[in-house]
Amino acid sequence: AAMRAGSANVLTRLADGRLAAHNTDGAGLVRDLTERHGADLRDRDMLLLGAGGAARGVAWSLLDAGVASLTIVNRTAATADALADAIGEPARVRTRYWQDLADIGSFDLIINATSAGVLHQSLGLPFSLVGTRAVCYDLAYGAAAVPFLAWAQAADAHRSFDGLGMLVETAADAFELWHGQRPDTEPVYQALRQPTV
Repeated sequence: AAMRAGSANVLTRLADGRLAAHNTDGAGLVRDLTERHGADLRDRDMLLLGAGGAARGVAWSLLDAGVASLTIVNRTAATADALADAIGEPARVRTRYWQDLADIGSFDLIINATSAGVLHQSLGLPFSLVGTRAVCYDLAYGAAAVPFLAWAQAADAHRSFDGLGMLVETAADAFELWHGQRPDTEPVYQALRQPTV
């Protein structure tokens, strides 16, 4: 996954002393969506907002999970084109311009992989992107995800989630790579979901 994504979030040492790079972001996202939230990703038409490192980390895993089509939109079109070219599946992956968002139809799965929430920027997304049974997911969590999740709710998305579950699942994958045993993530997720005093 790290080779395809062009980035790593976990390093392990091989028996011969060399380091191996891994990227657990995509697997963590897919596990959160499918196992924790019960989303069926197969045959979904997906919109990926953003084409930077976070988007690269999840795109292949979503396609591997059965997403039918992937439309990548990024404020810098060349970056979206570069990601689509790297994926190399022109029958399933296409790019569109950010300014054309109002005219590209609706989607079953919308993933926000931009830094807009963290930077307190508005995405200015049209409600028409949200299909009748759409799942909307922000890779960010906490306050950074609030604007996108509020948009999803206002657009009448079927379900919407922030990236806290993905964070927990990617950490569990890292733990498993290091220690050979995967921890139970649900108690951690539930504890992190509790409001702090």
